[in-house]
Amino acid sequence: MKSTTRWLAAALMLASTTAFAEGDWQAQRQAMQAQAFAQADADGNGALSPQEFANYYAILQQQRGAHKFSRLDTNGDGQVTLAELQAAPEHHHGCRGKQSPQE
Repeated sequence: MKSTTRWLAAALMLASTTAFAEGDWQAQRQAMQAQAFAQADADGNGALSPQEFANYYAILQQQRGAHKFSRLDTNGDGQVTLAELQAAPEHHHGCRGKQSPQE
């Protein structure tokens, strides 16, 4: 079962690379979740124990951090400057900013 999990993780990594290239956020998120699940499922039984779930969550956080860092590092030098942070568009998770008061 371990070899199946490793094969699945490799396939999901390839799929996630394609998803990132295409810019499809839903596919990216699902690929990241599947990859993290495959890594966290230590016993390969297709389900996560409480400890495996904690590992799954930590893996997802690492993936998201790495993805965010790569988006912020606009010049690709492996470092994020204050200028790059300040130039990044803010994400409001569905909010469209402040609405002007109606008169």
